[in-house]
Amino acid sequence: MDAKGAVPIGAQPVEEVVNVRRPRSVIAFACWFAVGVGVAYLGFRIVEQLRTILYLLAFSLLIGVTLDPMISFLQRRGMRRAVAALLTWLAVVALLTAPIVLAVNAASTQLPQLVESGPELIRDAASHLGSLGDQIAAAATEPSNGSVNPSDFFDYVLTGGTLLFTAVTDIVVVAFLSLYFAIGLPHLRELALKAVPASRQVRTARILDELIVQVGRFMLSTVMIAVLCGLATSIWSLAWGIPYAVLLGALVTVLSLVPVIGSTVGGVVVTLVSLSVSLPTAIATLVFYLGYRLFEDYLIQPRVMKFSVQLPGVITLPSVILGGAIFGVPGALFGVPLALILRVLVRELVFPATDQA
Repeated sequence: MDAKGAVPIGAQPVEEVVNVRRPRSVIAFACWFAVGVGVAYLGFRIVEQLRTILYLLAFSLLIGVTLDPMISFLQRRGMRRAVAALLTWLAVVALLTAPIVLAVNAASTQLPQLVESGPELIRDAASHLGSLGDQIAAAATEPSNGSVNPSDFFDYVLTGGTLLFTAVTDIVVVAFLSLYFAIGLPHLRELALKAVPASRQVRTARILDELIVQVGRFMLSTVMIAVLCGLATSIWSLAWGIPYAVLLGALVTVLSLVPVIGSTVGGVVVTLVSLSVSLPTAIATLVFYLGYRLFEDYLIQPRVMKFSVQLPGVITLPSVILGGAIFGVPGALFGVPLALILRVLVRELVFPATDQA
């Protein structure tokens, strides 16, 4: 104390302040939980409504990445990125237009005949299956008591026209978006790197470059193998007199874009159609697809994919099945590229972390 009896500032007693946590209100917690659930549901609904747009963007980006190896090849020859991308895109459009035109022409001329002669084809195929064929033919030729309603017919026409218009619009959108992604892929890469801290940009750039190269080469190899399978199907069908050879070839080409499962489903379809010609033709077609599958697995794929990373079947098949079960046909198409991306990420990020542990 000083002369006046005051307590010096430094000697003043300090009261201890005890911070006691107040328990959270159950009502506040319930409110925040409800808000979180509502935001999650709203996000899910937005994604659900934008699913078609997201699919189109994903397809366009995948096509742009698929074209990147050819664009890089032209760039190494001294061509500018935009010019190389445009030339590659035009070449791919020209190569795809011819089969599409043939397929559309075949569909417009042969598909009505196929629908009209469906029962006859079933009877012809059933005639080679004995008693089982008799049951199939009886079920196929069972008379129908219904009649065609004109209003239903116009509904079918309008629905078909709407679907055709939507399909053409989606194809045009994907085509031009893929050109944009093919030209601007380096800019998208740089934009993605800006979202990464500077200390990790070198490693991230290396991983991104490897992902683009591997996915592009894998998809380009898959397209080449699918085209070869469709061409072989058309040649075989023409040689053995199987009807709708061009249409079957186009169908097998599209189905073969789905690894492992696609070509197998296409072979089953062609074998069933060839059964309408004769049983020996169907057996020969089945043997042809079995032999072609072995030829593709052990000769074509190793040569076509020698510059790419070929995933083992233990990864490829579950990826296709799981993707198709979750997202349908688009999921089956994206299953293997996503598995390839996951493989690169695990090798570059997870394995080094476990080695250092």
